[in-house]
Amino acid sequence: MGERKVIYSTCKSCHGGCGVKVTVEDGVPIHIEGNPDSLTRGTMCSKGLSSIQHIDNPFRLKYPMKRVGEKGEGKWKRISWDEALDTIAEKIKESQEKYGKESVAVSQGTGRGYNRYIHRLARSLGTANVISPGYVCHSPRLGLYGLVTGYGRLYCDYHGWGGEFPKTNIMWAKQLEISSADSEMCNWFIQSLDYCKNLIIIDPRASAYATRATLWLQPRPGSDCALAMGMMNVIFNEELWDKEFVENWTYGFEELRERVKEWTPEKTEEVTWIPKEKIIEAARLWAIDTPGTIQVGSSLERQANCGHTLRAITCLMGLTGNIERPGSMCSWVLPDTGLIEDFFLELPLTEEMRSKIVGVDKYKMGAARTCNPDTMVKTILGGGEAPIHVWISVGGQQIVHMANTKEVAEAIEKIDFLVQVDQFMGPMAEAADMVLPAAHWLEIDDVYDMHPRFFISAHNKVVDPPGEAKADAWIFNEIGKRVVPEHWFDNMEEMLDYQVRKGHDGNMNWKEFSEKIVNGCWGQDQIYYKYKTDYWRKGGGFPTATGKFEFYSKRLEELGYDPLPVFREPGESPYRTPELFKEYPVVMSSGFRQPFYFLGQYRNIPWLRSFMEYPMCQMHPETAAKYGISDGDWIWIETPRGRIRQKCRTFPGILRGMLMATANWFYPEEPANNYHGLFISNPNVLTNNNHLDPMYGSPDLTCLLCRVRKCTEEELQENVFQTEEFGTVQKTVDDLD
Repeated sequence: MGERKVIYSTCKSCHGGCGVKVTVEDGVPIHIEGNPDSLTRGTMCSKGLSSIQHIDNPFRLKYPMKRVGEKGEGKWKRISWDEALDTIAEKIKESQEKYGKESVAVSQGTGRGYNRYIHRLARSLGTANVISPGYVCHSPRLGLYGLVTGYGRLYCDYHGWGGEFPKTNIMWAKQLEISSADSEMCNWFIQSLDYCKNLIIIDPRASAYATRATLWLQPRPGSDCALAMGMMNVIFNEELWDKEFVENWTYGFEELRERVKEWTPEKTEEVTWIPKEKIIEAARLWAIDTPGTIQVGSSLERQANCGHTLRAITCLMGLTGNIERPGSMCSWVLPDTGLIEDFFLELPLTEEMRSKIVGVDKYKMGAARTCNPDTMVKTILGGGEAPIHVWISVGGQQIVHMANTKEVAEAIEKIDFLVQVDQFMGPMAEAADMVLPAAHWLEIDDVYDMHPRFFISAHNKVVDPPGEAKADAWIFNEIGKRVVPEHWFDNMEEMLDYQVRKGHDGNMNWKEFSEKIVNGCWGQDQIYYKYKTDYWRKGGGFPTATGKFEFYSKRLEELGYDPLPVFREPGESPYRTPELFKEYPVVMSSGFRQPFYFLGQYRNIPWLRSFMEYPMCQMHPETAAKYGISDGDWIWIETPRGRIRQKCRTFPGILRGMLMATANWFYPEEPANNYHGLFISNPNVLTNNNHLDPMYGSPDLTCLLCRVRKCTEEELQENVFQTEEFGTVQKTVDDLD
């Protein structure tokens, strides 16, 4: 047996940040497991446990490459890092001299702790055109919770640190057991259930805990704001609000009462399709059995009324006093290193930079510091001067996850110079002019900080990356050094030292932090009832214009938005577009998540792909039977934007009259010249980028209309997946089955 050692690190295969132990023998990782002594107490999911297959994958990108054929043709030439980085720096300078600093964009996929590098690079270059999936995933929560907490975070206190666990837990369009995307680890939630009196699941589809729930509500997709308004109506009518908190610490109570007056249980039932008795019961449980928490899922942010939906849910929290008390919704005290996001916040976002953010004139909340991607697409295709000429994309698949895939692909193909930093050749890489190989989390040293919370942790390098792959942070630093060296660092260790320098009274460095693994503030060090102290303002209160928890938001009023929550139907719905509903009679959501995939990732990892080889959609057996569809059939799903193909699973635990499709699907094994089968099964071929949330510019990704039919035997015998605009991809019947 060779030399064996254990290295402690942090997983970022999803957002969870679980502590891990990696066993290495002769420099090769042979085993991964959760660290029982970490804050996540030894828990890990299939995504993290499969990481050895990830780093050993034969399709990993290993060297910088530049395109030598047409975009999407799949022809590449290996180049050196110096050539790659010098070319990028030259393209940035040329674009900014010709079109202005704002003509350069930097983008990311799901953050995974490198958000701060993205924003620092952009700001140091003098541009605020950061392209992020945040407008459909978490950013609306940060902005709207920020109206209450100042720095934008309200987390579920599942921990019991203040002496109480939640009596009522609400999981609203969220499957915490699949991925901990809100930085509240699933094991804490599971622990809290031992003390929980009521578990309320709000989801049109049964999640893992639906059978354990006290109450399960199945809303029509896109009607969640109406449900929150209806629950508040019950609380007002039955005088169940928290009298002490409302009287002393809130603003706009009477205005909110008047706003929700129309949302009787009868009207709420009509709009949401939830029986009124369940609406009343949910409101009573939430208001009476306190403290309580509401875990919000990103499906609510993938809707064109996401801003007011989140506002309504936040008002529901405040109305019952479930803010900053133990076992309720809390904003955590940060570790002594402070907000790691200061790494980019220390560079000013000037008014000139802000004024040139794409979409800032319309989506004032969402474009406060990032580009609105759908506006960018429309502007590029509008025939005028394109707003973006150089695009540096890191770890993201915008071509996969954005609405209306056909338009997104057309817009991306028009970018003058696109760089993709990634671990594999995916659809976004095939559209690029240059591809840079990125290291896996087992191959890097870095600070893990996701959706800033009460701790940060260390990624400790376990193994060298393959070929010449490099850490994302190294790539950011090298680009920055070539263009704006005054804002960047001589080497990686210096940059890591700088980020953790404030810890331990300003004496922490990277080496100390990496050995400590985690630095944070938990247990009795956390502060509750901050509004009763000088934490936010002298004499107590909230960090708002009124010093109160605002049901009536003064900030939204200043920006020209309705200061109170308001329900709006999705862009397509049985009630907003009844004529379209006759033609497309099934309500569709693209929110189907699996525990072994994370958004568009991991379909090229053999173990994970084996759990679901082909994309699945779900329908209730009665709905499927209505259209002649049986379990296991391949079906066509069609909207006015196009059609896709997924395999149907009939499932009695889903709302009748709807379909839920697996999101963000492409086929890594398909040819490069078809963007790896991007148009075969990806639901965003079907989604609409015309109807957007007025605050954040979020499109309806989880609430639209479709029609379905079974693929005929003749179509199966054609052995072909077909899309009208992008040709065909040959498949055999054996491959399909």
